[in-house]
Amino acid sequence: MSAVKILALIFAVFQLSQPAPVRGDRFQIAVPQGWRILTAGSDVVLEHSTGASLLLLRAVQATNLNVFAQRQAERIMTPLGFATLGEPQHFKGTNQEWIQYEIRGNRMTEHRRILYRAFRRGSGLFELVYENNEDHFDLLLTEAEEVAASLQTIVEAPATRPRARR
Repeated sequence: MSAVKILALIFAVFQLSQPAPVRGDRFQIAVPQGWRILTAGSDVVLEHSTGASLLLLRAVQATNLNVFAQRQAERIMTPLGFATLGEPQHFKGTNQEWIQYEIRGNRMTEHRRILYRAFRRGSGLFELVYENNEDHFDLLLTEAEEVAASLQTIVEAPATRPRARR
């Protein structure tokens, strides 16, 4: 009987460590422990218990990913004081392409570091914005990238139109 209790306890612990799925606008991501869901709908906003934030959203289609990513990264850095935009990094694989920028700047008295990534997954275009205190940025960077990697697009059938009566 005690072996069954031990197995049940192991199973319960294993379930707690599994990332929770969260749906956005035609996509789904896995949210690891320590992250709290602030909003989920057209976009997903997560906050870590340490104060880091993560925004993931589906973007409008852009013909030129380079221009789109640079424009969005510049938009994100605008409210920061003494902001600098790093050089773009580009990756292109079999079914995925992304461009990312690292942004450094100040929010009030805090030195902040932001990772902005625009990426294509299948036929969709998505944006990831991970922000943290400059001193703690690298601690959760891998988790933020894993959240982006967990993104799965959800295909929704077009709404059927009622037929007109004759």
